[in-house]
Amino acid sequence: MLANRWATLGLILVVRIAMGFQFQAIAAAGPLLAGELGLDHAEIGALVGFYMLPGIVIAIPGAFLGSRFSDRTMVTVGVLLMALGGVVAGLADNYAGVAAGRLLSGSGAVIQSIFVVKTIADRFEGRQLITALAIMLSGFPVGIALALPVAGAVAEDLGWQMALYLTAACCLLSLLPLLLFYPAAPPQQDAAGWRALRIPRSQLLLVSLGALLWTFYNISYFAFLSFGPAMLIERGMSLLDAGLVISVSSWVSMLGVPLGGLVAERSGRPTTALIVGCLVSGLCALALPLTGMPYLLSAGIGLFAAAPAGVIMAAATSAVEPRYRAQGNGIIYTFFYGGMGLCPPLVGWSADLTGTAATPVYISGAVLLASALLYPMYRAVLARRQPLITAA
Repeated sequence: MLANRWATLGLILVVRIAMGFQFQAIAAAGPLLAGELGLDHAEIGALVGFYMLPGIVIAIPGAFLGSRFSDRTMVTVGVLLMALGGVVAGLADNYAGVAAGRLLSGSGAVIQSIFVVKTIADRFEGRQLITALAIMLSGFPVGIALALPVAGAVAEDLGWQMALYLTAACCLLSLLPLLLFYPAAPPQQDAAGWRALRIPRSQLLLVSLGALLWTFYNISYFAFLSFGPAMLIERGMSLLDAGLVISVSSWVSMLGVPLGGLVAERSGRPTTALIVGCLVSGLCALALPLTGMPYLLSAGIGLFAAAPAGVIMAAATSAVEPRYRAQGNGIIYTFFYGGMGLCPPLVGWSADLTGTAATPVYISGAVLLASALLYPMYRAVLARRQPLITAA
């Protein structure tokens, strides 16, 4: 087992990379999947969203299971479900089968997400928590960046089914170091974990507001990732080239997420770091469908949109006392996965309604600009109601 908290963070990072790869594989293989099964933008958006949708019903019950099982056990179960869902989706020959596989994988993603965040929050505190969470969150865009060219190429050469099988293989590979080295904590056997169901109202309000902000912020980036390739294909790019352009955003975000956390930690001004990141990335997203600089603007979105991730997550997780942390994370992911599950079909519907995949990209830019206004409001509420974190 690993006692070093940074080594533990490295194990978690591998799992998050596999999760990002699996999530984005549908968008990467989407055009081929749509052509073979006769799907429209809304249906592809629904498949993207199905990966998130189980969080609505699983996140809170899954969090309370942590009162009876160790974090290591819960993360392992989550990754196994992710792998199983990838196999189910790859075996499918119709829309319903793919959807079932995505729902199963998403259920596993919900469970592991709650407990990897808890593992980090239990080992880091203060401003270091922002940096640690930012590093953990950077694994997701790394997986997305790998999926766009790799899963797209596999789908073109071997079929979309093989691309989905590949996601299952990645999950299983991430499980091996997890089983060997993940630090095992003894199960919490006393009844206090179940009594903690009743989070104090003030903390419930704070974590719920943080969860809404986290969800709102993420809608913007997922709208860009899910429909950016389709928008570029509309403008004459090949499937592979469009995937490469959008993957630039994810590759750059690998630096943007931890760098944003580090800047916020060292400067002591997380609010300022978030506002700058959201404003710049929002303007880049609004400009992307209108200009001939896709690589530059995609890089700008990846760098600046990713930078505030650790800031928002640290604020939300710090809004509850440590004894309520798993339950608080369950609430955060209920909002997050619910929003991510419901919004992609709506965003896809907006593309069908307007007749262009540029519409979701415009929505992405507008939401990022709005996030720059909403976060300072949330920090003001935190400072007034329960100042558990240092105000910027």
